[in-house]
Amino acid sequence: MASAGACLDRRRGGLGLGLSLVHSLIAMHGGSVEAHSEGPGRGSTFRVRLPLSSAPARSIGRPEPVRPATASREGSLRVLVVEDNRDTADILKQLLALLGHQAEVAYTGPAGLAMGRTLAPDVVLCDLGLPGMDGYALARALRADPATARAYLIAQTGYGHAEDRRRSREARFDLHMTKPIDPIELERVLCSVGARA
Repeated sequence: MASAGACLDRRRGGLGLGLSLVHSLIAMHGGSVEAHSEGPGRGSTFRVRLPLSSAPARSIGRPEPVRPATASREGSLRVLVVEDNRDTADILKQLLALLGHQAEVAYTGPAGLAMGRTLAPDVVLCDLGLPGMDGYALARALRADPATARAYLIAQTGYGHAEDRRRSREARFDLHMTKPIDPIELERVLCSVGARA
């Protein structure tokens, strides 16, 4: 595997985060997911199995009022996802919303810096291979800005060698997470950040 410094280019595809997130979410609900493909260019079939709910069916009548998850959840955080792979970014945003957090997405380094100044996030999930400004430069810029200096910065990358982790520390990231990110581990980290806040 090349180090992050050698190549942060993903023109040949993603890093498999989407399927890993789906698998983890389905497993959390007691289900399973299977993938099958005949080969390159032949498409893929995904089968998701979830157990039926054992809760009794509600009687039909007035619907219960719907409350946003963030309104009633303690420890809700403002999270900025900076990720140039739009599918990955959108999946992470949905996962964060399911966990009860307010999430916003930026697809480039400069957009992440601008959104960070507006959002003043508690946490920034930042890819390292970003267009316009890589994740290392973005982390240094976020640390230098009073609106984002105290945010908990998480590097999310496909590169996990000692040299990659050292570069993340030097850029002042708080944590280095290797893709595909485990949703349960991410939730644990966010709970820890929320408890400290």
